[in-house]
Amino acid sequence: NYKMTSSPPLPLCSVCARQSAGEGGAPAIRVADETRAFECALCFGILHPTFIEEVAKAAEAQLASCPYDATSFILALNLPTSQTLREQIIKKRFPAFNGILVDIPFKVRNINAYLNKLQQASGLRPTLMSDLQLTITFDNDDFLEADTEFLRKAFPQEFRSGKKRRQNGGDANGSNGGGGEPELTKNRLMNMLGRIDEKLAGTFPIDNVPTRACKYSFAFERDPIYIAGRYCKYSRALPQSPWSADEDATPVPGHSVSEKVTGPIIALLGASETRFVASGREDIDVRMLGEGRPFVVHAINCRNTRALGPDRRVETLAALREAINKSSIDVSVSELALLSREVAEQLSVGQEDKKKLYTAYCYSTLPIDKDQLAAATRSEPLEIIQKTPVRVMKRRALLDRPRSIYTLQTMPLDEHHFIVRMETQAGTYIKEFVHGDFGRTRPSLADLIGCEKGEVDIVELDVERVDLVWPPADTGKKDEKKRV
Repeated sequence: NYKMTSSPPLPLCSVCARQSAGEGGAPAIRVADETRAFECALCFGILHPTFIEEVAKAAEAQLASCPYDATSFILALNLPTSQTLREQIIKKRFPAFNGILVDIPFKVRNINAYLNKLQQASGLRPTLMSDLQLTITFDNDDFLEADTEFLRKAFPQEFRSGKKRRQNGGDANGSNGGGGEPELTKNRLMNMLGRIDEKLAGTFPIDNVPTRACKYSFAFERDPIYIAGRYCKYSRALPQSPWSADEDATPVPGHSVSEKVTGPIIALLGASETRFVASGREDIDVRMLGEGRPFVVHAINCRNTRALGPDRRVETLAALREAINKSSIDVSVSELALLSREVAEQLSVGQEDKKKLYTAYCYSTLPIDKDQLAAATRSEPLEIIQKTPVRVMKRRALLDRPRSIYTLQTMPLDEHHFIVRMETQAGTYIKEFVHGDFGRTRPSLADLIGCEKGEVDIVELDVERVDLVWPPADTGKKDEKKRV
């Protein structure tokens, strides 16, 4: 049962009075003082010209402190939850409103109101096809508690939490227990807005006004840049990604393949962060030789991208390759190319279908002869089963992994040392294939040689080839995404 509230004049700013109320709504409203436009029950002052001017100047200062070489931008607005609720309440409660823009969605009106001022302040052209997005978030929590309680009573089922969330500190009534997501989220509100009818809207205390102007914040975000290539690693003491032998210690900055490759990219493009993705990984003590391992770098929120334009791309990528190769004797890159997002994502597709070529320098505690090594090669091609190795059990699921050894070649050096060259399925644990990992890999090279009482292990291991056409042919054309 809903108890209807009385309807004192609705406080609106002069803009909302003209755009929303119109002549038909004039008897039901009062126009807020121009100096206190934030008291508007509909827009919270966000649409008032003075406030728009203030926000535009602040956006200009923000952009000046962290400039982008873009020529255009997309505008996105995050409006206060309470304001979104009141838009629906007023629409249902005041059907006589006939302002000049009453049928235009409120968010669209906000976008249109800010575009020109932001264009003048930033010098950037607004367009839906820009790679730079400016998001302005407006915040006002004056009514958050009261609005939550109003909606909880009207739609209690929307605030019931699942078992998982209650275990994390929430209760069955939707309280977050001091943690987790806010009680009244945008998604939760959107599920309820369409069910607010005239009767429920009539019970809402719409005449309450904000006590202060909205706070606002800015976020500039640019579409990622994808730079692909191949890297070689010549050190046996360099991890692919930041790593420390001591789990509690901080990895040494710059001491990884990913950091040596991405460092010059960050410097050139002014990226806020990068993500390094490779086609597999070699252990810290394994070299990556030959043509190199395919990789792609996701350069996120880059401030400087003009150097990668069609007229300068080739020269820029060549200079970037030279900068990376000069920065370290342990890593080199080749075949750098600019890719689109769709093509870059292909690197992670079908990982286990790839083939890789390894060379291992091995030793045996017992003497071995040519016949034993030749017997091992006669087993190719070979299917093996590898249980999760002991050395990675802390971070890998306990599984039996079938793997293929396609070719196997051996060359004896002396009674205790020999070289093995093998082409295997990607994902094969090579060290474990050689020594058997306490019987967790069957059959192992030690089994094939017939070294039952002794031990066989790897002294040094190199990756010689990763079979993958990379980088693929791609124009690096910017993704054409539908902007809403």
